[in-house]
Amino acid sequence: MDYMKRKAREYEQLKTEWQQRVAPEDLDFIRGNVLKDVLRTDRAHPYYAGSEDSPHLVALHDLLTTYAVAHPRISYCQGMSDIASPILAVMDNEAHAYICFCGIMKRLEGNFRADGEAMSVKFSHLKLLLRYSDPDFYAYLLSKGADDLFFCYRWLLLELKREFAFEDALRMLEVTWSSLPPDPPEKEVELVGPLAETKEGDRPIRQRHMVRPACEGSVPEDVVVAATMSTERPGRIFPLVKQASFGEFKYYSAKNEDSSEEEAGFGSSGTPVLACSRQLTEDDNDYGEHDPLIRAQCPTPTVTKSSSAPSLNPPSSPELSSPSPKEKEEPIGNPPHMSSSPSVLPPTVPPPAAIVSLPPPQEFGRGNPFMLFLCLAILLEHREHIMKHSMDYNELAMHFDRLVRKHNLNRVLHRAKALFADYLQSEVWDSEEGDEAAAATTATVDSPAAL
Repeated sequence: MDYMKRKAREYEQLKTEWQQRVAPEDLDFIRGNVLKDVLRTDRAHPYYAGSEDSPHLVALHDLLTTYAVAHPRISYCQGMSDIASPILAVMDNEAHAYICFCGIMKRLEGNFRADGEAMSVKFSHLKLLLRYSDPDFYAYLLSKGADDLFFCYRWLLLELKREFAFEDALRMLEVTWSSLPPDPPEKEVELVGPLAETKEGDRPIRQRHMVRPACEGSVPEDVVVAATMSTERPGRIFPLVKQASFGEFKYYSAKNEDSSEEEAGFGSSGTPVLACSRQLTEDDNDYGEHDPLIRAQCPTPTVTKSSSAPSLNPPSSPELSSPSPKEKEEPIGNPPHMSSSPSVLPPTVPPPAAIVSLPPPQEFGRGNPFMLFLCLAILLEHREHIMKHSMDYNELAMHFDRLVRKHNLNRVLHRAKALFADYLQSEVWDSEEGDEAAAATTATVDSPAAL
């Protein structure tokens, strides 16, 4: 308890040092982006509902602003509010929530780095897992130019926090975090990050960035920076580019219920002026979640276990587990022609049979493999609906955008646990496969710390 009291005092001291730690234009930039997101984060939940001067909203704003000021190499990026929100709501203590947020961000900060390396690895691993677990569905997505899985970006960035109702999200996060190996800090949780990097003896450069995948032209298998800005010193004003939501892809123009951008400002005392709360609407449309939990598998060939083959369901059609050179060369913006039946794929020349293997748990998903299996479970829950309606890339993105906070947690957890248990019980993985999956980047896949 004395430790928490001491760290709480350290946090309160950090809050008084905003002006000393950051240039005025940088602080305005940070506060503006934080406030914009606070206004639309979990506002339907009672904890964050109410008037525009709600102390809980002010606490969330101050927590995120302090983190951005104290961590100049990461600063603030859209989506961090979704990670901090449930922590603050559960702990109901701003200082304690900040301490926990810092601990969690030690593992997740790579998601928000401007280089996009961590997200690139996660995309590659999810693609590998889907290709291994359901080659038919993977081939369908490939034929639609959707095999990059960019419509899952929000899932990987926020570890699925926004895909479930608030209370379900708390349960999902608890299950996910409990699957991580314990890795407490050597001494204590650091509340201040490393200093900003400098260039040739100049003053430190504080990052101004928002990350999202690029979805135009020929899409590489990595996540790139949508916009990166830096400022070298106070006194010079840089034009601020309006940042797009990480859920708004250039493939489609649909917006989800959280994508509106209310105007907001600050009061004369420096207290954020919170514009207005928005109530979320629910609809009961059936998007395929009543399909069978475990899909009946087609007869599969007998595969002899080797040192590189995990025990998940082996590919039902080996020729689909590894795309042919012709398929690999097909540009994403120009998918191959599909027949009238969405589940029937165009004939291909089968290459030699190949067994797709998965990385070991300490590498898979950058140390959080169960999160990938949750993503896989969501995809499989909607597999039949997607293929039945022959959804293209835009329709896929809008379909899952409409399902924000509406996924059935019990069904998803049930399926994910079964798939994950099968993966773990195999006790055989191929580390090299994980390296190949992340070959698009030079990132070194480490086992990140877990809170």
